[in-house]
Amino acid sequence: MADRELFVILNPHAAKGRANKQGEMIKTLLAQDGNHVELVYTKKGEGAEKLAWQATCERRDAIIAAGGDGTINETVNGMLKAAAEKQLPVPNLGVIPIGRGNDFAWGMQIPKSLTEACSIILQGTKRTIDAGIVYGGKYPEGRYFVNGLGVGFEPLVNFLASDFKHVSGTPSYVFALIRILINYPPPYSVDLTLDGRTQKLQTQQLSICNGRRMGSAFLMGPDALFDDGLFDVVYANAPIPSWKLVPLALTFFKGGQVKHKEFSVSRVKQVHMVSSDHPMPVHVDGEEISKGCMEFSVKLLEAILPVFC
Repeated sequence: MADRELFVILNPHAAKGRANKQGEMIKTLLAQDGNHVELVYTKKGEGAEKLAWQATCERRDAIIAAGGDGTINETVNGMLKAAAEKQLPVPNLGVIPIGRGNDFAWGMQIPKSLTEACSIILQGTKRTIDAGIVYGGKYPEGRYFVNGLGVGFEPLVNFLASDFKHVSGTPSYVFALIRILINYPPPYSVDLTLDGRTQKLQTQQLSICNGRRMGSAFLMGPDALFDDGLFDVVYANAPIPSWKLVPLALTFFKGGQVKHKEFSVSRVKQVHMVSSDHPMPVHVDGEEISKGCMEFSVKLLEAILPVFC
């Protein structure tokens, strides 16, 4: 891909601030073959979502998110919101994974190496993937996501891991997992509706997976695909006692939970979940939707986002 305009959004705070040192190298790598590279840094009041919204309105052809899963989520929200509101084409998304978790990049097989990630963008090969939108919590008007949504046990781990100041990546999630197991959460009594079919159950964990991995290390949807037109919904189908969840939680590292009778898998396009007792913690792409909401809905948006990969 030569002589193209590339708009790069870099989060200098990604990876505990280490991403701030990568800007000039990224610009140099992408400027090969005569490409024009515009590099902008996120800052207070001008985050990735706002920058991506403006770039989409300016009909930029390619928007590159340099950061972690949070930066990608914000960038995608800016792109898809602007495209929907202004009836514009969705730009091509490039990803340079320099964040804490990098689950989306892992699922799309985009390497951590700056040189290799930039090379993928320069090659110009694209894959058009599905996305999701969730309504509820802090976002009654809707929030887009590309990798997945978690309810219950997994977002509790995610929220705690993000609070660690001196630990990042997989170790932060492992430490958080241990802490949450010590303060074991009760199950949620819910009405779970999957493509219009409702069941009542008690559950401590539900994942709506577009991608396979969440939390930097856990294969919450081991068979999920970004472009099959379906979510993989993986959930605990009954309350799990703490002594049993410890060995089960260890199976998350390889996706083995789907082989256990305590977990069910459904492939659907729409999900609606209502709790009748405890507020549910919910995240998408590692970003907080709510520390505790009673109801949310999710819808799949098929083949909506072109991604360099």
